[in-house]
Amino acid sequence: MKPHESRICAVFLYFRFMFKRIFPLLFVLVACGSGETTPFCKCMAAGNELNEYAAEVLKKQEVDAAVEKKMAELKQTKKKLCKSYETMGGPEMLELKQECTETNKQLPN
Repeated sequence: MKPHESRICAVFLYFRFMFKRIFPLLFVLVACGSGETTPFCKCMAAGNELNEYAAEVLKKQEVDAAVEKKMAELKQTKKKLCKSYETMGGPEMLELKQECTETNKQLPN
């Protein structure tokens, strides 16, 4: 075998490996970690946002019309996003929460 033939063979093997192994893996990673969150993750995020805002308001101990309006909006958003999970059992909810946590760890910041 001539030197240039061995290089061509090596390049062919490299690209064959890339197409068979790396590209499908990248496709799966892009599909799974596209940044889109599940409805339950959105519900959790809305609940966390409401809790954080409520804690902030309690620290300030100042409530005016703007604060009340924002609190009402956050409550409404949470209620809307979490409506289908109100009667869900604890174990199911913990499993969904775990999935959200794992998804967030995989997403780039």
